[in-house]
Amino acid sequence: MIRPEAAAEKIGRDILGPIVAEFCLRLWSLGSLLERPAETSMLFCARGGLRMQVAYDRFLAASELAAPVATAPLMVSRLAAVRPALVRGIEDDVGGLGPNVTSALVYEFRHSTVADVARAVTGVSPAGRGGPWNEPITPSGLTQLFRHADGQPSLAALRTQADRFSRHLHDAAEGRPRVILVDTGLYGTTRALVAEGLPDLDVSSALIARSYRPGAHHERTFGLSVQAHGYSPVHRRTALLRYWHFVEWLFEPDLPSVGTFEEIDGRVVSDLEVAVEDWRGRLTPETPEPGSAFAGVLAYLDNLAPPAALQVTSDADHAWRALRRALVWPDREQGHALQVGARSSGFGVDTTWAPRPWSGPVGALRGSSMWREGEIARSGTPFRRPLLALVEAAYGVRQIRRTLTRDVR
Repeated sequence: MIRPEAAAEKIGRDILGPIVAEFCLRLWSLGSLLERPAETSMLFCARGGLRMQVAYDRFLAASELAAPVATAPLMVSRLAAVRPALVRGIEDDVGGLGPNVTSALVYEFRHSTVADVARAVTGVSPAGRGGPWNEPITPSGLTQLFRHADGQPSLAALRTQADRFSRHLHDAAEGRPRVILVDTGLYGTTRALVAEGLPDLDVSSALIARSYRPGAHHERTFGLSVQAHGYSPVHRRTALLRYWHFVEWLFEPDLPSVGTFEEIDGRVVSDLEVAVEDWRGRLTPETPEPGSAFAGVLAYLDNLAPPAALQVTSDADHAWRALRRALVWPDREQGHALQVGARSSGFGVDTTWAPRPWSGPVGALRGSSMWREGEIARSGTPFRRPLLALVEAAYGVRQIRRTLTRDVR
């Protein structure tokens, strides 16, 4: 068996490289079609977006294409983006928390108390921990806490962080009124929160993949590579949604998530920038991660020659077929090469996803798994193909049910 690192780099070069290049081509095309490009900034969202900007810049350089709009990194996380929307709902006369911040908080903190949420978004515990603050989270309960004397220290911290993030975003956009947030995916939550908290900006979002979550708001969010309700056996691009953890892992560098901002010499900087002085040096894999899948992606991009559009389009068509085979019907080598470590849920919630140990054919079909197919492939079980066929059949049945349900509605 080929070493996992060598296999990962080969997959990155031969399969993921053309797929990423196609995304970069579509992102360039999107910017080229804008009516007022001088008024728009593409902001690449930390953490995954930082490497996406590296890939985009490499694509433009190899293709000899000029960036149609200004680009810049944006230090952001859902935790940072939710704060201006919270402050606006609490303090402005807008009728309470908006639908985007409400949906995000209820979904992400559905098992938390009001006090837990206040502490997660501000870093400050409420003065009083009893009574209604220990009740399950509701938008009205959270608003009540921030307006109560017990929540004033938390509200002060919230105001400070919301203001600093707003200043950072406006600085990154260099005063332009329109921003396109570029990120991996899936639901466009960051865009929805930024748009709700900073209504002076015209905010849209360009993602690799966009999926749909009940209760979420998806306007102005576009999946340039994939846009679907979930995996469908008849649409090969949707195989990307079978193992979304890998896409996030591919682009996220070894950097901490953005949590807070501070002001240093009149400039707002994130804790990520403070904690890692040479954070830009962590974005490329040449030194810290030789042999990684992302190294293979960059190798493909660097070897493009102008005009690159025809080559990228042709290569991507083959790459999507190969990616579906690797994710849906992986062999043992692919199972190891595409394995990722533990993944954090983020948003101030201390939960993680991690690869499961092999527990037999029946156990592999039960419960939640980051990538069930990889779990089966890595085991070396002689029942690999029948088990993968059962998983694929289950997805097919779910797709039929989903289609019938939509038709009835």
